[in-house]
Amino acid sequence: MSSMPVPSSEPSPSLQLIGAQPTDADERVHPGTRSPMSDAHFDQLRQITKRAQPIERAAGYAKFSGWTTLLAGACSLPFALGNLPMLVFCVVIAGIGTRELTLRRRLLSLETTAPRKLAINQLVLGFSLTGYAVFMLIASPGGSMVESAMQSDPLLQSTPELTGMLDDMASLERLAKAMLYAGMIAVAILVQGGTALYYALKTRALRRLHRHSPDWCVRVYQTMHGC
Repeated sequence: MSSMPVPSSEPSPSLQLIGAQPTDADERVHPGTRSPMSDAHFDQLRQITKRAQPIERAAGYAKFSGWTTLLAGACSLPFALGNLPMLVFCVVIAGIGTRELTLRRRLLSLETTAPRKLAINQLVLGFSLTGYAVFMLIASPGGSMVESAMQSDPLLQSTPELTGMLDDMASLERLAKAMLYAGMIAVAILVQGGTALYYALKTRALRRLHRHSPDWCVRVYQTMHGC
């Protein structure tokens, strides 16, 4: 009769990273368990965390920018009902904000193409703001609110004194409208253009991170950030 196999009393081999040097302290804290990480591994993790700091700052800004743009488009929708150009503009703005938040997650997953896509998204936002402002300045039908009130009220038209005052108010209203949309164009050029450049410059930092960090460090970073 063959004898039954006897379980080996030797402990099963544990996962070991190359270069790991278990310490006696680990054994005392967790009996029977040895750390697979050496000081060199921890140093590599510290290095990738340091190299990823510019990426994390860019991701933080993308979160703020994305939510701000999305909420601006969503909150403007009720005021755009009945105005097709403004309705299209609000939908486009909300879509750009949603894409910004999506690309932020890709940036945190250390995708080297994410900064360029974020930069393009900001340029699209800038062109959208500029196009809407130009449309409102040039192609938007209808006059000012003061002029509309004058045309709809015969009493105002028959009173020369009031007509002169309302003409001045209409001129001020047109000037304020021009300054408002000119300011929107300036903000689109400076803010969105500057943000696009800021994102584009992060491509170099990401490539440097991948070039100097082992693949396992990148995987650990992605896991810690839920990517």
